[in-house]
Amino acid sequence: MTSLRTRLLLAYAGLILIGFTVLALLAGRQISAGTVQDFTDGLAEQAELVAQGLKETVEEIHEDDESSAILSSLLDTYAQQASADIALVDKEGRFWAGSSGVTDTGTPEIAAALNGRVSAETRAGMAFAAAPIIEDDRVLAVIQLATPLSAAQELVQARWLALGGVVLAVTMVAGLAAFWLSATLTRPLVQLRQAAMQIAQGHFSQRLSEMRQDEIGEVARAFNHMAEQVEAMIEEQRAFASNASHELRTPLTTIRLRSEALRDGGLDAATAQQYVAEIDDEVRRLGNLVQDLLLLSRLDSGRLEAGQERIDSVRLARQLLAEIAPQAESRHMTLQLDAPPGLPPLTAAHAHLSIVFRNLLSNALKYTPDGGQVTWQIRATPHAIQHTISDTGQGIAAEDLPHVFERFYRVDKSHSRAVTGAGLGLSLVRMIVEFYGGTISLSSEGIGQGVTVTLLWPVPSPWCQARGGAYHKDQPPFAPVPGKGRHLL
Repeated sequence: MTSLRTRLLLAYAGLILIGFTVLALLAGRQISAGTVQDFTDGLAEQAELVAQGLKETVEEIHEDDESSAILSSLLDTYAQQASADIALVDKEGRFWAGSSGVTDTGTPEIAAALNGRVSAETRAGMAFAAAPIIEDDRVLAVIQLATPLSAAQELVQARWLALGGVVLAVTMVAGLAAFWLSATLTRPLVQLRQAAMQIAQGHFSQRLSEMRQDEIGEVARAFNHMAEQVEAMIEEQRAFASNASHELRTPLTTIRLRSEALRDGGLDAATAQQYVAEIDDEVRRLGNLVQDLLLLSRLDSGRLEAGQERIDSVRLARQLLAEIAPQAESRHMTLQLDAPPGLPPLTAAHAHLSIVFRNLLSNALKYTPDGGQVTWQIRATPHAIQHTISDTGQGIAAEDLPHVFERFYRVDKSHSRAVTGAGLGLSLVRMIVEFYGGTISLSSEGIGQGVTVTLLWPVPSPWCQARGGAYHKDQPPFAPVPGKGRHLL
């Protein structure tokens, strides 16, 4: 399998090579044409210079052997200087003299020169140029230069070689740049793969560098965030398994010890009855713990169905307070409900609301000393019904407040049985409240200052707009949002 780095390198190098080759071909054609044109233009300039140099001699020449010898000598000299063959044509277009046996005078360049113009042509691998010798606007004769195009072709080849060398050098530099670019793109991918393999092997502390400020840097930051979330989730699962096993093992141990004592016999009736009651209490605790774990599992997996029952907040509050009233009276505690009339019903499952407020009341009772007070206040806000449950209990230290909604977290780190509970209540409460689109917060002034829990449960928008007006029973109060439970319309 070809690596991504190799494919990128080949693609970059191929595109660069093709691009520069096409440019070189186009430029080379222009260079070739320009070189030949420059060569013929230079030949025409030389012809014009030779014509000017022969002007005086042609004017004074006589048709005798001595004059012919002088003219031939001059033509030979100019031919050597110009590195070309020279022919002198008279004003009638007939061959007069020359450095070679060139006698073809019916060519386009000679015809143009007889008309007073300097001209150059290429044909049959040769370059020709002709210039007139003019006196008083009269053409006395024409000079024709002829030279092979091989000299021009050698110059074209030299320029082609130079152009090829430049293309090769640029291609090599571009190839190195492509190699570096492909390395900068693939190296982070290799590091990402290695980090992912490390995480797959259980090394959840693996992180990537976040120095880059481009898309690769964004991928690295996203990967690190994912790794942090995975590490936190794994740690939470480990803590959950450890705490769950502890909370399950303790009542099971109590049940086993009591059941063994009852099986062995030898207990008096009162002790036996006490052991049976303790076994019943522990079984009830186990059942409640399993029920809470199942409900948490449904909430985590998104399989919990939201209830659509219309529940009277005040009626539910009175019912739950009546349940705990005997326990509160036995401890000389005061229970107080403060709720105005005319509050709208809440939409939820009755069982879910009961779990929420029963857990909050249970915590208030457990952590409030004898003779204390628990107050439940219900008020309407612009978008929700606010439930405030406060107590005069032992309070919570500031360092513990951020963790009270974590699973199995207990202020009592020793998990002693002075205050019963598994540490799942508040976590379960928060998940149910947020599932229905509400919010919950807990505050305390410190140790011995009591605790206040504030819960906002959303209510239908028509009632919120009316603030005390008629409640429309047929109006659906919530709209589902994927992954977020329900929220207020």
